[in-house]
Amino acid sequence: MKTQFKLGQVVRFKNYRRNKDEKEAYFVVVQEEEATKELVLYTINTNRIYKSGTTIIPEFPDEDLRIVDLKQSDLINQEITIKENLFNDVVVGVAVYFLGDNDSIQFNHVGDLLVSNVEFEFNSTIKHRLKGNLYIDLLIPLQ
Repeated sequence: MKTQFKLGQVVRFKNYRRNKDEKEAYFVVVQEEEATKELVLYTINTNRIYKSGTTIIPEFPDEDLRIVDLKQSDLINQEITIKENLFNDVVVGVAVYFLGDNDSIQFNHVGDLLVSNVEFEFNSTIKHRLKGNLYIDLLIPLQ
């Protein structure tokens, strides 16, 4: 039976990790598979193959992907992309802290964006840490 991956779902590859110490790679569905469209994933955290913000088209999604329950703590010390609240810029950095409980990360479809339900903080060279939600612009062309 074919799995129907939905916009905003968090997935990972079933057989990604080479060894137990390697960090997992997480992706979010940014385009659902249809008769005329391929499934497209957005890379949430930088990993050994993809940089955060990279979009990919998996070759065999049904065989290779698994839907996951991603927690905020899974992304600590990981390079991720947020829209920070201070300057309203999209930035890539290493998450050092998250706000709130260790809830499951969910994405809300807001116009042409997917925005997470949780905020992360980055260290920065300015006085204050940068903080904001995971952020995906659905109008950016595939990279």
